[in-house]
Amino acid sequence: MRDVKLLYYPGCTVKRNAPEYEKKALEILSKIGIEVRELDNWYCCGAFYSLAKDDLMKHVGGLRTLIKAQVRARTHGTNKLLTICPMCYNVLKRINNMLRENAENLDTLTLFMDEEEKYTIGIEVLHLLEVLRDNINRLKKLVVETSEVIVAPYYGCTALRPREIAFDNAENPEVMDNILKALNIKVVEFPFKTECCGAYQSVFNRKIVLEKSREIIEEVVARGANTIAVICPLCKYNLETALSSFGKKPRVEIAYLTDILMRVISL
Repeated sequence: MRDVKLLYYPGCTVKRNAPEYEKKALEILSKIGIEVRELDNWYCCGAFYSLAKDDLMKHVGGLRTLIKAQVRARTHGTNKLLTICPMCYNVLKRINNMLRENAENLDTLTLFMDEEEKYTIGIEVLHLLEVLRDNINRLKKLVVETSEVIVAPYYGCTALRPREIAFDNAENPEVMDNILKALNIKVVEFPFKTECCGAYQSVFNRKIVLEKSREIIEEVVARGANTIAVICPLCKYNLETALSSFGKKPRVEIAYLTDILMRVISL
């Protein structure tokens, strides 16, 4: 029974670099009764949210995405737009909030649209963690296996910062912890769960990324965990790069949350 419907924006990085993450996320959502409809001919969201107030052009791609969701909402029967990439979530959520709070910016950006209709601020941007949290009882019914993994949940930066877009406590989030615990997966207390892994500095300053990510991995080992649960393709890449840089490689796996969930549930 498909009694929950969501529109879906995958974004560039997930489609190109994390197809298995996407596949498993959509399989899990389907199994718990959520109908997901991917947007047609979607655009890049912009990857970054521009902080310059007069740099509205950086938000054109995000606005076009929101308009596509608005059009599709009329036929799919929902105004909720799912993202599984934290960076896409961050950009689209912040653009949506900015346009809601500043009608002048919306008017200016609308001038750059070609044939698109005007955006009416009716789309709600969601991240996968929110959807799993709100449907946790359905997910619990699928549990058929136990797992020996000991998990350190790692949220990264962009799903919870700035605070205006956060769906949990930005300093000490528990939503991923609670999802894992609900499925009888052991979770450790992990104070580095929102520390930055270095993000896009992997392009400009690899040394910083290695330093930051190695600190996170060392803390995971100190806490007695053997698995780091991630929700971001870039976080996964940076942590795996750092893991391979150790002289004696720690016995730690870096896995998408969806991979861990798939080990204990029946599809």
